[in-house]
Amino acid sequence: MIVLGIADNHDSGAAVVVDGRLVSAVNQERLDRVKNSGAFPWSAMDAAMDVAGIKARDVDRIVVGTGFTPSTALRAFPEKHQKAKSEGQFSSLLHAYTVYQSALRDSGMHKVEVDASRVLLTRKLKERPFGQVDVVMMDHHEAHAHGAYRTQGRDHCLVLTVDAMGDGTTATAWRGQGGQIELLYRQSGLAPVNSFYSRVTEVRGFRPNRHEGKITGLAAYVVPPPALLEHMRGRLAFAAPGFTKVSRFRVERKDDAFWPEVARWAREEVAACAQTILEESVTAYVTHWVAETGCGHVALAGGVFANVKLNQRIAELSGVESLWVMPHMGDGGLAAGAALGSVAATPTTLPSACLGLEFSERDCHKALDRGGHRTAPRRDGADIERVAELLAEGKVVASCQGRMEWGPRALGHRTVFVRADDPAVNDWLNAKLKRSEFMPFAPIVRAEDVDRWFIGADKAPEAARFMTVCFDCTDAFKAAAPGVVHVDGTARPQVVHKEHAPRLHALLTAYGERTGAAVLVNTSFNLHEEPIVCTPSDAVRAFDQAELDALWIGPYVMERLE
Repeated sequence: MIVLGIADNHDSGAAVVVDGRLVSAVNQERLDRVKNSGAFPWSAMDAAMDVAGIKARDVDRIVVGTGFTPSTALRAFPEKHQKAKSEGQFSSLLHAYTVYQSALRDSGMHKVEVDASRVLLTRKLKERPFGQVDVVMMDHHEAHAHGAYRTQGRDHCLVLTVDAMGDGTTATAWRGQGGQIELLYRQSGLAPVNSFYSRVTEVRGFRPNRHEGKITGLAAYVVPPPALLEHMRGRLAFAAPGFTKVSRFRVERKDDAFWPEVARWAREEVAACAQTILEESVTAYVTHWVAETGCGHVALAGGVFANVKLNQRIAELSGVESLWVMPHMGDGGLAAGAALGSVAATPTTLPSACLGLEFSERDCHKALDRGGHRTAPRRDGADIERVAELLAEGKVVASCQGRMEWGPRALGHRTVFVRADDPAVNDWLNAKLKRSEFMPFAPIVRAEDVDRWFIGADKAPEAARFMTVCFDCTDAFKAAAPGVVHVDGTARPQVVHKEHAPRLHALLTAYGERTGAAVLVNTSFNLHEEPIVCTPSDAVRAFDQAELDALWIGPYVMERLE
């Protein structure tokens, strides 16, 4: 059985599941080079099928990982959809849309919208030679839940989803057992969980639905002021079994009584309060459902769980025995979740999130040649040894290796590496990459070193492979790698296992032999406000524009002349 999953909302994409196994997943943004692209994922579909080695005619089923978000009207007029998304988190149109979708779902009338969308998409997909394949629509949060459940290895676990709103829903709780997921709870899209954090992002001058991570980074710099914390708690709280709701009759505006008071505080203070309130409410939600189900093995998906500090707090809960966060936790993961769920794929530990395009040595050579670079390939591990030498010398090395990562994190294949023992690296490398100076870098480490570097990582060992959770750092790690320890003493590591990523593991080992500590900075390889690079040509262009020291591309190690 060959299933093509697609998602055509925020961060659209495609994935292919063959006989219950996820074999490819690609998001549209990497191909059209528009961050979080919401374009219909034609290119992503073609790429995912190409990686899987199939043609359109081979597909047995197409599953759409969101039912009526976007609505049929917005699917029919995508330019209106893009315009609506650009109006910000305080838009009256956004409020009306949320109320409409929530009411439609609560009334059961959403099935009319779902059927209309199925007809529209069936017609649209005839632009590819799929034949008589069925088009199936899956609920947004069900796709999230399948993605979380079926990419981890436990048959019995608690699955929780939380996001801004999808198909009239904000949060769900599911019991995963016997290879199936059972819905225990669904909360209306009027719960303000993610809209609260996104509105804080907008009020403090950042771009909502893109820069929430900057609020998370800023939150660590100060203690939340009690007066502001008390003021902001009125907007979001846990209210068993879910969250407080917003009024369907009142449009929230930047100039109402609440937000001007928030705006007068420093951005660090606002961020600290927003993060505290998010952690309080969502950890209470998790605690409630762990107690209700008696299951401490928790799997998470939905945009809220892109917040790595929140995930740390969840892992630290006494009732949580293990934590798994779907690597592509946001809407970009819906295509994979839908495809896996449509065939009830057996819950299986995800071996890798490098599920995208891979390029040949010839492709790499041609990209270097077009960029005016000349170098010879290095064989039999000589490239790894040379990269380790350059890194030990303090050089900044960009990597374009193997299959492209799927999801928001660079995992060594489209990554910028540099030494982690320079406490000033956060300032000078962020400046070079034109990024916010307060954003912390993440470390990449070997699995065998985790116990001496981090505290509590035993609760989320698989999540740590994909950089989806923070941990407190040991004193030994703080001394060895101050460049990747945030101001609150935490780090968000990528943990590399030899059996999953032998070349990355070999690089860390070779570097460690030269320096005494097998830990490097791992930050995404992209220009400011662009998606992570995809092709060798993207890599060469970004390397040249950022003026990095070296480019490790396929078997080539291109060094910039001083």
